[in-house]
Amino acid sequence: MNNKETRIKELKELLSQVQNKESFAYLQGLNSLKSEYESGGYIEEASEVAGEIIHLLVDLGYEYNHVHDNKINDILVHAYDTRARGGDFRAYCIALEWNRARDKKYYIPRMRVLEKHGIMTAFQDLQDDKLDLLVLNMPPRTGKSTISLFFLTFRAGLYPEQSILGNGHSTSLTQSFYNEFIEVVTSDEYRFSEIFPSVTLVNKNSEYSYLDFNSRKRFHTMMFRSVDGGTTGLAEASNLLYCDDLVKDVETANNKDRLDKLYYTYTSTIKDRKVPRKCKDGIYRPCPELHVNTPWSIYDVTNRIIRNEESKGNNDRVRVISVPCWNEKHESNFMYEEGKGFDVQYYEDMQLAEDPVIFSAKYLMKCIERDGRPFERDNLTYYTELPGDEPDRIVAYNDVSHGGEDYMSMPIAYVYGLEVYIVDVIFKNDFGGDGVSRLWVRDKIIQHHVSRCGFEKNNGGDFYATLVDKDLKNVGYRCNITSHNAPTRQRKLDRILACRNPILGLGNDLGDDYKIYFKDPSLLPNNCEYRDFLNNLWNWSQKEGSIQQKQHDDAPDSLAGLLTNVLGRHAKGTVKVMDIGTIGY
Repeated sequence: MNNKETRIKELKELLSQVQNKESFAYLQGLNSLKSEYESGGYIEEASEVAGEIIHLLVDLGYEYNHVHDNKINDILVHAYDTRARGGDFRAYCIALEWNRARDKKYYIPRMRVLEKHGIMTAFQDLQDDKLDLLVLNMPPRTGKSTISLFFLTFRAGLYPEQSILGNGHSTSLTQSFYNEFIEVVTSDEYRFSEIFPSVTLVNKNSEYSYLDFNSRKRFHTMMFRSVDGGTTGLAEASNLLYCDDLVKDVETANNKDRLDKLYYTYTSTIKDRKVPRKCKDGIYRPCPELHVNTPWSIYDVTNRIIRNEESKGNNDRVRVISVPCWNEKHESNFMYEEGKGFDVQYYEDMQLAEDPVIFSAKYLMKCIERDGRPFERDNLTYYTELPGDEPDRIVAYNDVSHGGEDYMSMPIAYVYGLEVYIVDVIFKNDFGGDGVSRLWVRDKIIQHHVSRCGFEKNNGGDFYATLVDKDLKNVGYRCNITSHNAPTRQRKLDRILACRNPILGLGNDLGDDYKIYFKDPSLLPNNCEYRDFLNNLWNWSQKEGSIQQKQHDDAPDSLAGLLTNVLGRHAKGTVKVMDIGTIGY
């Protein structure tokens, strides 16, 4: 047993004899044991003792009267330093900004939200070799790039002889990453040098956005390159491959050819720079990847990578965290402390200002292909008030859902000749089942004096229609309830496209087809089912293939069902002539 091991053994024996674990003597003993472990190269043991110190001071909140606060703070921050050197990313974020004024700190005001959404756990799992790919999708200005750059400096400090390759859509973007990285590792405002005292900056180049720690290298400790800047022979990723916003803008996202070229560039000049590394479980795997972006398109680089990994059965080593601007209760997901977050009003204002497709991608984390969208906002026909006369009939159609991810969509129409005014809708998902939704359906039918309501038969929709019929009869209301076969995916697409002109409010050249009018969006409150219904309609894409399997088509499908099954419009675009008296009007 050497002197270091003897000293550690003696300290452990002394600590075991301390009866009062709340005493300052016990805290000092732990601090000495931590230092001995770490100076002896026992990093895991030192980190464990540091965790106990943090537990006493932070979790249990022990206070030590007559001991100067500076001594306590000094013990605590060095415990975080030790944990960081042992690979604890949370501890690193706290220790890094320890000296910053609270209103300038990034991590502490955002810590609760980042933990809630699993972001810190995901970064720690990436650090612990549990993941090969981490994808982080969050709205603009929520700090996704900053926490990622903190992670880059963390990895560079832990493994200074390895190389990190960072990529972005343009040189100006990667230059900003480089500048922030340099700021974190050199500025007195941060504690990088105290956390990693053995790490020294020996080489940097702002023109080419690279730097080296401890020794000059061909493949630099950290290098940032634009996606089209080329990396062959210049860069390598043995520590981490970082990609942040490879798609520059919506114009790129809307161009399949440009996305194909971008993916080819990624595979041929970025992905191929990865070097295998030995993981903690002893298995050699490719260098891990961290992608931070806006999920613009199902064809963008990140989404293709995800599908590739899934096709290889690699799901347990891939994590995708997509956090939209608000949750299912329409509450902001980014209400940070110290006034740094964004409330619902902010996001509602952005929704009104942004194109629906752009808002959906940037703020709702939904890939929507703009190409092939026939019902865009400006293409529809709107009304601000109904015609003065009583409608000829009031009808509805229900695309049934039982409370899962799919929406129950029920447009309610006031019909004036061939003009169809959508006055109200039910458009909900993730509700509490049929017992809840039947009350909504019943009450809407009664509220609007609906005389006929069709129901789609899918997934028990015919039985659901029977129950609604009973619900109405139980309160003395008569309505002609009908049920209709649900089309296959291809037939559903065909039916929607066959009803395109009526949904757009165009009718036909003969003037014998229906025209649908929707409420003017400017008259709608931000948080309402009718606006959600319109957003679903605006964003629907007719493009065939994988998008037809991913997107929700409930709004356009229910309108097509209303036209074909209730109003009697033939799929070919002609109007079926009906004897109103025979169907109860």
